[in-house]
Amino acid sequence: MAAPPTLPVVAPSTHAVKPQSRKSTKLPLPSVTVANDLSVEDFREGYPRFTSLISSHDPFFLFRRFGRLRARLLLIKQDKLAVLEKKLDDIDNAEPIPFFLGKTRLDGNQDRLAVLAEIESNLAEYDELLERTERTLSFGRAESRDLQSLRKWVDGNRTIARDETTYLSEEKDLVSLAPRLDNATAQFEDWIEDWAAHLFSPSKLGILGRDISSDPYVHIYSGPYIRRAAKTLLICLATVLLLLPIVICNLVTELPMRLMIVIISTVVYLIVLSGLTRIKTIELIIAGTT
Repeated sequence: MAAPPTLPVVAPSTHAVKPQSRKSTKLPLPSVTVANDLSVEDFREGYPRFTSLISSHDPFFLFRRFGRLRARLLLIKQDKLAVLEKKLDDIDNAEPIPFFLGKTRLDGNQDRLAVLAEIESNLAEYDELLERTERTLSFGRAESRDLQSLRKWVDGNRTIARDETTYLSEEKDLVSLAPRLDNATAQFEDWIEDWAAHLFSPSKLGILGRDISSDPYVHIYSGPYIRRAAKTLLICLATVLLLLPIVICNLVTELPMRLMIVIISTVVYLIVLSGLTRIKTIELIIAGTT
């Protein structure tokens, strides 16, 4: 196996990677799916090992959307339909028998029938590409922490040809197939991972979950501890943001000061809410009014 990554990575439960000591690289894998409890290194070098790593952690499903190519194909198909539309209009305007324009069942203009058939075929392809593109654009962008984890693993192991991993450098074009439903919890997990990486030595990080990598430079673990801690801290933060203004207002007797406390606490609450969650504008307004 090639030399270990130059910048080792630490990552537990659901996300991220964090620079650690020289002797350890941690990759985040919250849910272990490697078959039959095999370690990543039990698979042969190359794509078998690389795909076992990716399949072990859903956020590692990072792929290019090829937005530029999709735009190119859409423009080409759109222009082709525009040409056919113009051709159909010319045929209609040059129709010598007006009766054919008012009764499709008896239309004997073979040129028009051929163009309509071609339009139907091209329009079906255009609609299909539109729907596929819309679905692709709905995927979330790749998280930088997950992307860095894959890059460091690839650089440290070098089991895949370099030109076949260049897709990892197309950060703006990469999408994540894994849904990230609770952005607030995910951010707290990232912060806890960072804190744990600095507080504990690599050997002690194994208590967070079971290692599924036999590589001494790579530690892949899973477990519910970080997620539980993140939810606990999130609940504590929400409690403080909601109840602290009430406590302060009870200690203050002046009405103008109470109003100022209410305004400031509401602004802080909305800022924290918008920063931790992917909330819509209307939802943010409703949260502020309640």
